[in-house]
Amino acid sequence: MSFEIDASEWLNTDEPLSLPALRGRVVLVTAFQMLCRGCATLSLPQARNLHLTFSRDDLVVIGLHSVFEHHHVMTPDALRAFVHEYRLPFPIAIDRALEGSVLPQTMQAWALEGTPTLMVFDRDGELVLQHFGHLDDLRLGALLGGLIERQPGASQDGAAQVPAWRPGADAGAVCIPI
Repeated sequence: MSFEIDASEWLNTDEPLSLPALRGRVVLVTAFQMLCRGCATLSLPQARNLHLTFSRDDLVVIGLHSVFEHHHVMTPDALRAFVHEYRLPFPIAIDRALEGSVLPQTMQAWALEGTPTLMVFDRDGELVLQHFGHLDDLRLGALLGGLIERQPGASQDGAAQVPAWRPGADAGAVCIPI
């Protein structure tokens, strides 16, 4: 599967970001909705902390606002106010709406189950984690540390893996398209 973000607009960046152009760095994409409780209380603060902690040479954090409910209130203007109020400094893509569908383009293309969803790509641009729900900071930190240490093109032997966890043990509040 080819991964690219199809955004109608970008916030907090002068130009659209492209996953292929970010190869050489670890990329974390957090798909969210501003009215999703788990996103607002767990996943977005985690993404903010990661963005503020790591060098952009090692880790790029991207928010993907994927609206599949309450379309009339989750507008780009409302999102800009939300981003300002929550002090989210990382680039945020507004997932392109598809006419006749409640699910936006990137959410459909990436087969996301709902929000929050975390996607992590290694330095070679390979998807190494797609996680629905909130992932514990320590588990995510262990994964990211291993990926950051590994250079592009490094052998997959010893590739970083997300530490074992029980499904649902730390998922937190999630939003699922109906």
